[in-house]
Amino acid sequence: MKIKYYKEDDILVVKFSNKPVDDSFEVENAILEVDKNKAPVALEIIHASKFLDQTSKNLPKDVKQKFFAV
Repeated sequence: MKIKYYKEDDILVVKFSNKPVDDSFEVENAILEVDKNKAPVALEIIHASKFLDQTSKNLPKDVKQKFFAV
């Protein structure tokens, strides 16, 4: 799995595999790309900073400390 953030566009891309993309599905501010077997290839999160800010507020305290510690 590879994760890349494009700051200029505020898009977070999580790549699950290098298989060719056969189809994609858009849901709210995310795009899921799948291969011919409908297995996930990549997930693009649009407006990622806002999504991560909102999502992080719902994480348990120990998870926040582990992954977001300053």
